[in-house]
Order: sequence, then structure tokens, then C-alpha cells
Amino acid sequence: MTAWGIGGLALALVDGPETVYAAGFGQAQRQSVFRCGSISKLFNAVAVVQLVEQGKLDLDAPVDRYAPGLLPVNPFAQSAPVTLRQLLTHRSGMSRETPVGGYFDHSQPGLARTLSSLAQTVLLNPPNTKTRYSNVGPSLAGHLVERAAGLGFEEYQRERILAPLGMDHSSWRLEAVPPHQLVPAFMRVADGRGGFARRQAPVFNLGAVPAGNLFTTAEDLARFLSMLAAGGQGPGGRILKAESLARMFAPQPPGAPGAYGLGFVRADFRELQAVGHNGAVYGHSASLLFLPEAKVGVVVLANEDLVNARTQKLAQAALSLLLAAKGREGPPPAPAPVRLSRNALAAFRGDYESESLWAKLRIRDGHLAANISGQPATLTPLGQGRFVAESRVNASAPVDFLRDAASQVTGFTLGPQEFRRVPSRRDEIPEAWHCYLGSFGPACIPLVLSQRHGHLYAMTENLADYRLTPLNRRVFAFPPGLYADEHLVFLAEGRGQTPRVDMANMVLSRVSP
Repeated sequence: MTAWGIGGLALALVDGPETVYAAGFGQAQRQSVFRCGSISKLFNAVAVVQLVEQGKLDLDAPVDRYAPGLLPVNPFAQSAPVTLRQLLTHRSGMSRETPVGGYFDHSQPGLARTLSSLAQTVLLNPPNTKTRYSNVGPSLAGHLVERAAGLGFEEYQRERILAPLGMDHSSWRLEAVPPHQLVPAFMRVADGRGGFARRQAPVFNLGAVPAGNLFTTAEDLARFLSMLAAGGQGPGGRILKAESLARMFAPQPPGAPGAYGLGFVRADFRELQAVGHNGAVYGHSASLLFLPEAKVGVVVLANEDLVNARTQKLAQAALSLLLAAKGREGPPPAPAPVRLSRNALAAFRGDYESESLWAKLRIRDGHLAANISGQPATLTPLGQGRFVAESRVNASAPVDFLRDAASQVTGFTLGPQEFRRVPSRRDEIPEAWHCYLGSFGPACIPLVLSQRHGHLYAMTENLADYRLTPLNRRVFAFPPGLYADEHLVFLAEGRGQTPRVDMANMVLSRVSP
């Protein structure tokens, strides 16, 4: 908590039907209410599958059957229709956010108005051709729950899921949360000058309610984990059939080795399959992990924005302890770090750039430190050319350096990104782009346009600078990352600085030069 600036944490560990550990630390109490962000998508998916069991919804029926006129324009001739299964597995081809009620919209428009803005958008990919994370798909799925059940989304969730599970401290609306129970949360906000300032996070209802608006506690989420361990049975009755739950855990499309089940994210944990989800929303970071075979699970909630690598690492450590307590062999020991001289470390210093991000590597206090597109990281050497990165968004991530035939360092890999050393000569962006530089949108989550290495970069959601590719003078494409396949359009009006931008369908006004 000290190392990563986390003021409060709450954790709960589950073994089968029992919560075997629950505690709060720092600013958080055991019963503190947090926002769990995209863990909300799991509850949304459970509601959908409940109605599939009842024959009121069909995962593979065209969405137009249930919600005619709501879908984006489909420009892809002869493409398959959008289905409910695709909404839950991020394969619908829809954008990440809606024009109204998107992540940058604090106006609390509600689900109906949020989804009504979908008709202003266009599918980015043909349905079922690409997995690309979206808050729109799950939100539309939640609306289909309302239509099929004849109940509002929050009412349905309360009656059919939260109450039967005994989740008495959870709510889908801010107004229902006792103010003294909601933990204060904090954000590392881009200041528009390459730095960040820590501010208290605003609290409001997202427009995409089913995708990320659940307020809850660690112990309440532990009750959800216990239901998973019990094969769909809750203390107040059966939530799902066991076979339905197994299908939710299975890769989607069926039979494919996908990263998604129905709502659930799939991952490997040692020799076991893990399912769960992370969450990140305005000052809150969360991780929920469950091992179906071992029937153990953990939830970690933090009151600090975008520290999901840290909550994930704690969750994995907790799972290892649970498995050890059940007699399973522990994980293999982590590779021991080595010590490199300052001269050896000097070979890695410099500026680098990948398809999506920039990186600056420097020596600090005898160690190699990195700034990856705005995110500070520590690099611990495991050998002459292999390091491990730790940051708010990377947990024990391998970093492998690349060398040429003369053994000079030319770049490195970090996750899917391959960084190449930037020549010492620095290119400037075209003069015509200078009017684009500056900050746009809400003060707590600004879109910051800056220049580096002759490229235009966009800081989004206080997460990272993303390298933009010009398609024409005013239209730029986002690289792989948060807004893959989407565009940034500068809405120029007269001369001088551009007053507004259209970022992935969300119009943002300039807030600073």
C-alpha cells in the first residue's frame, strides 16, 4: 500500500461455501463500500443466463429481435447479425463507449438515454470477427434483461441476484449507498504538462450501469464467489443451474481457446483454470478470481485508480495461500534477481517507442527505472538482458531486451508491445498539428494531446499516452490498446487552437491550452 500509494484495501477469501478471511486496511473497513467497476459485468451476465434458462432470451438470436432500432449502423455487407452472445464476449464489433453516458460523461443520463445514442454510431468490425473490449455490449445486454423480464435492471438484480445471495450492502445506484460506508477514493490525474496530481475521485452514476456501476463490499462479493463454488446455489435459492455456470466459464465462441467466457475473463493460474474479472472506475480498482476446480476464490478492492496490477498480484498471492492450505503444492520459486553494474545498466538507457506507446529508461539510485507512456515502472534484472517490470498496470511482467549483431541494445519487448530505440535526432510534429495540443474533457479524466518523437500522443483515462496515426489532417487512428480501431477527430472551428474533439464518438471540449 505504501509503495503504490494505496490508501485503503479490503479483501475476502472464499473456500467453497465459506468466507474464511475478510479484512479492511488503512482507509477501508471490513464493510466499506467500493465501486467494483467491470466486475459488474459478471452480475449482468448471470441475469442474462437466468433468462436464457427460462427461454425468454436466446444467446444466438439477433439482438434486433429484442431491441429493434437500437443497434449501431452496420456498414459491413453480408455480415452476420449482432447476437446476445457477442455482447457478453466483446465480439459485437461495437465501440468501447456510447456518445452519451460514456466514461467521460458525468451527466448521469441513465441507461435508456445512454443506449438511445447508439444509433449515432457505426460498427467498427463485422460482428463475431474480433474480440475488442466494450462497455456498450454488456450495457445493451442489461437492457435486454429489462425487456425480457419486464423489470428495471436494478430491480431485477436486487430481486433475482443480490437479495438471494445475501448481498445486503450492494447497490446499482449511488443514492442507495449510505454515505458513511462509501470509502473515499483517489485518482492520479494527468495535469496536461507531462505530470500527474493526486485528487479525490468524483462519485456519480455511470450511464453504462450494467457494465460498471455496482457498489459493493468485499464480503458481499465473497457471497457471489460462494455461489460459484456451490455450482449456482445461493443461500436464498438457486441462482443458476450448474450446467449453465459451466457454460459461462467455457471459452467463447464455444470450443475456441478464448480469453472470455460469458461475462467471465478466463486465465491460467498455475496448472488450473481461473475465471473472474478486474474492475477500474474513478478511483477504484478491483480484482475477483475464482478457481472452479479447487472451489476457492478471492476478491481485492482498492480505493486508488488504476492499480489493477497490484490488486491482481494480491489476489494471486491469496489464491496460492488458499491452495497451500488445502494441501496443494506451492508455486515454483520466482527467479532470483541479479545485480548489474552501472556500466551494464547504461546499455539499456534511452528513449524507445512501440506501435502504441513511448518509453524512457534511466538509471536511478543504481537501478534501472522506466516511464512507460506516463506509468512509472521498476525494472529488476534477472539476467544480462531479461528484467521483470512492476508498475500500477504491470505485475511481474517479463521485459526482454533486443540486440543487434554488434550486441548493441536496439529495443525490448513488454507484453504484446515491441519497443525500438529512438534515434537521438528528434523529429517535430507538423506545424498544422500544434493547434491540437492541450487538454480536453473533464478535469479529473482529461484527454491530453502531446507530442513526442515526431508523433502526436493522446493520454486517455489517466492510463497511458497512446501514439496516434494520422489518416488525414484532422482524423487520427488509435493504436492497439484501450481504443483500438477507433478514431480521434479534431473538430476545427476557425483559426487558433482546436476547441473540441470527437474521441471514439465522445465529443470533448478544450479545458486548457
